[in-house]
Amino acid sequence: MKKYILFPLLLLTLLLAACNGSQSQNGNQSGKPAMVTPSGSPQAAVDHSLDPMKQEVENNPSVEGYLNLGNAYTERARFAEAVDAYKKGLAINPNHPATLANLGVALYQLGRYSEAQEQFKKALKVNPNDAATTYLLGATYLQTGDQKNAELMFKKALAIEPTLPEAHFGLGALYALQGKKDQAIEEFETFLAGPPAQDPRAKSEAERYLKQLKSGQ
Repeated sequence: MKKYILFPLLLLTLLLAACNGSQSQNGNQSGKPAMVTPSGSPQAAVDHSLDPMKQEVENNPSVEGYLNLGNAYTERARFAEAVDAYKKGLAINPNHPATLANLGVALYQLGRYSEAQEQFKKALKVNPNDAATTYLLGATYLQTGDQKNAELMFKKALAIEPTLPEAHFGLGALYALQGKKDQAIEEFETFLAGPPAQDPRAKSEAERYLKQLKSGQ
């Protein structure tokens, strides 16, 4: 799942949004309450390190080039610029699944959940068996309060890829939000026993919430 640059951060977003009960973020960052520097920050404004890369892809346009540029912006939390790059790539190939999915990620980080959902759905039309994109679609549902579809997408992601750690984590967060303590504990334990998530912080977060669930807090 390397194409999803911010996949691990979305994971922690789910935890913060669901388990701590703050379901909606404002427009500065789509599912990430204060975990990433907004693209309009002074840090982003003075960062010209990507200018040569941008110039190269504008001189030789390709969907792959714009995907790489968008990913580079995304890594720097410059999500508005990432959105622009991904959209330019999709103007060349509107059915490029990796670009569609990454555009969804960038929109998610900007708090534009319905637009992110649209991109994830488009990506899944091209590649319906992509477990990561299915999970990400579930994440947008959870952020918008659609718990039913969030659960459906997390479970569908696991049907495609049973060991996908982020989907187990997402279910644990969802069940914790719903007060289903035993099911939440089971999902977090499955998450901890399985392959590691992309973000190493996820393990300590899961352990912390698992401890809270078991202690009845």
